[in-house]
Formats: sequence, structure tokens, C-alpha cells
Amino acid sequence: MIKRILIALDPDEDTPIATQYAIKLAKNNNASVTGLAVVDTSNIYPTAIVGDPDETHHARNLWEELTEESRNIASKLLDKFSSDVEKAGVRHSEISKEGASYDRIIEGMKYHDLLVVGRDSHFFYNEPKQDTKTLAQVVKYGVSPTLIVTQHFDEVNKVLIAFDGSRPAARSLKSFAHLKPFGSDVDIELLHVKDESDTGDMRLEYASEYLKEHNFESVTLKTLDKENTSEQILERSHEIGADVIILGAHAVSAIKRLAFGSTTHDLITKTDKPLFMTP
Repeated sequence: MIKRILIALDPDEDTPIATQYAIKLAKNNNASVTGLAVVDTSNIYPTAIVGDPDETHHARNLWEELTEESRNIASKLLDKFSSDVEKAGVRHSEISKEGASYDRIIEGMKYHDLLVVGRDSHFFYNEPKQDTKTLAQVVKYGVSPTLIVTQHFDEVNKVLIAFDGSRPAARSLKSFAHLKPFGSDVDIELLHVKDESDTGDMRLEYASEYLKEHNFESVTLKTLDKENTSEQILERSHEIGADVIILGAHAVSAIKRLAFGSTTHDLITKTDKPLFMTP
């Protein structure tokens, strides 16, 4: 069961949608919501020249100016968050932190059951379009599940669980079953995109039994032949009208895929559905 929800605030277009999801989840679970704004001082770089006092003084002034600008943006984000959740009648609190955004978000995750965050959040308030690795680092090193949302809100009635039997997929399945973020009366499809080595695999049956033991009664199974896994998952989600996709975050070392395997990275990039993932 969810009792505490953390939402990482950012001046992007999907943070208001993340707030909507957090409010809905809080109402469904009688939970509280914490709004977190991070002034990411790790992304503000004063370029001082050693031995040149004028350049060092200028760099220091620039750093202070950019930091203060970020503080003002953080304050406005928290004010907007507070206004939205108060109107919804949801218990809430606000936190403002300074430092590396992923460190501060991960620290907050330690004391919350779920993180809700926008897919396009970068957490660099001075340059809101600048790409950062924050989302990847949060999903890889976080200590609670993450709901990554896009730019529109939908009620969740149909859930697609992409399940390959791996440890990341199993952790996401178990977190979803234990927390029941959208209740237990949702319709679930368990999807496995198999490769040539799969012969008579029972993983979907085992996963289905697990979900039913956790009071999810409407569970169907679907297996597809492996071609392009991410495209198959996205196509299937549209075919069945899924409102959210559950999957595991597979770690690799590529720069743009710091926390994600190629399938997960493609899904995050291309999906118009929220993604529920567990590190």
C-alpha cells in the first residue's frame, strides 16, 4: 500500500501531469504527497581563471546569480505544487534542497513509497531544455519504484506488464503487486516477447499466479515472437488500450542509457503511456 508519494518538481510540461497522477494516487490510497524542488548547484559551473582576481570575482558573481535564479524557480514550483494539492484536499509537504539533483531525489526516495516524475524533467532550472542524466541515475540507484509520466493524464483501468522473468522485471512486478498503486480491480495483461531460446516457458503462468495471490483477479497472458521488443510492447499497449506499462529497468553502460537497456530506453523515449519501474 502507498502511504507517502514523492514528486520531483521541474519547470517542464509534464510536471503538472505528474502532480495530477500524484494527487490521484494519494486520494486512492489515503496517502500524502511531498513536493521536492532541487536547486542543482552541481550544474552551475563558475569558470574561474587561477591567478586572475577579476575573472575569479566575475565567475563567483555569476555562480551566485544563477544559483539565486534557480532558488526563485524552485520557490515558484513549490508554490504551484502547494496550491494544486491544497485545492485537491490532499495532505502534503514541501521540501527545497540544494546539491546534485539525483542525490537529493534518491535521498527523498528513502522515505517515500513511490516517486512520480515527468519523462522530460532535467532538473537544471537555469537551462530547462539541457539534457541531464538525472532520470537515469534516479531509476538506477533509487530505493523505491518510479512512475514516469508523459504529457497527458489518464485514469488507469488497464495495465500492461512486460515480463521476461529477469530480476528487474520481477522486482517491478512485486512492487506493483505489493503497493497496488491503482487498486486491485484493474485489468492486467502479462506480456512476454520471447526469443528463439524460449521453449515451453512457464514464467507468465508463475507471474499470473503471483498476481492472483495478491488479489488481482483479471489477468490475461500474451506471448509475442521477438523482433523489436520495445516496438512490440508499445504496439501491444495501444492494441489493448493500456493506461500504464510496468517493466524492469535493465542496466547498461552506454552514456544515454546509463540506467536502461536498449528496450527500456526506447520505451521511455517513445511511449505516450506512464511507465512504472523499480531499480
